[in-house]
Amino acid sequence: MDLTHLAAEQFGVVSRAQAVEHLGAEAVRWRLDSGRWQRVHPGVYAVHDQPLDWFARASAAVLGYGHGAALSLESAAFLLGLVPRPPQLIQVDILVTARRQRRPATRVRRRRRLVTAYRRGLPVTAPAFTVIDLGDLPTASREDAIAVAARAVQQRAVRVGQLVTELDRRRTHRHRRALELSLGIVAEGAESVLEVDFLTRVVRAHGLPPLRIAVPDRLGELSIRRDFVDDDHRLVVEVDGRVAHQDRRSADIRRDRATAARGVVTLRAEWVDVYYDPCRLAADIVAAERSRGYRGDLRPCGPGCRASTHLRQIA
Repeated sequence: MDLTHLAAEQFGVVSRAQAVEHLGAEAVRWRLDSGRWQRVHPGVYAVHDQPLDWFARASAAVLGYGHGAALSLESAAFLLGLVPRPPQLIQVDILVTARRQRRPATRVRRRRRLVTAYRRGLPVTAPAFTVIDLGDLPTASREDAIAVAARAVQQRAVRVGQLVTELDRRRTHRHRRALELSLGIVAEGAESVLEVDFLTRVVRAHGLPPLRIAVPDRLGELSIRRDFVDDDHRLVVEVDGRVAHQDRRSADIRRDRATAARGVVTLRAEWVDVYYDPCRLAADIVAAERSRGYRGDLRPCGPGCRASTHLRQIA
């Protein structure tokens, strides 16, 4: 492959070794001194005099750190399709054995272990490795760690089993326990932190009948997704963390009417119900299920649980 094609594959940048191999040291020096090329990092050149876009800067970063370097964290997540925009600062991981100084406009981490893949010709940390890394950032909350895992699975960028395997290798991960509890629910179909927490804080904490997650359905010619379905008692529960605009609210009302025509009841809950009043929400669900034949009872979620009191008030 000639240097022109090689540079095109690397977003307009080449390493010194690549350039010298194809052109010789004198020709490379002349291109730099004349301003036809520009230095990006020590030993990495852009084969033009124009500003570099993000892909060129990312390519220059991994070339600058040499063999074994890989884009990581948000840089990898962007190329893997997990986030919509690239970060300003290029993030690169290298092995602890690599002897490289820090390059400008990059953030480098030395790792004892790296699992890599390629996207658009650039080395990145592998999908499961990247997702677990993002959840372990100092700024990442429990909700952030679960959300990025759920989004990656939903987008089919990674399988839950791969996340479990990678998490098993991270004994000191700051949100290890939360992810261990959540990944099974994500595997069942949960697509958000709110759905995970609804199952854990409301359904399972209070011993409610099991619900199917992310159930496909059709209303006429419209394909829809039901958040949670209790088939035995013909009940649907929808949870929504967004502020409902009027057009969405109207669509939900029409869907609920169409569902009721089948003899199925729809209960709707918002994030405030799940996080600030899960006991009352559990009582409301059980009350609806009892009206449709359920004979079970509530289990207290812990000391001070008010679910049974709320249920008696409803009855």
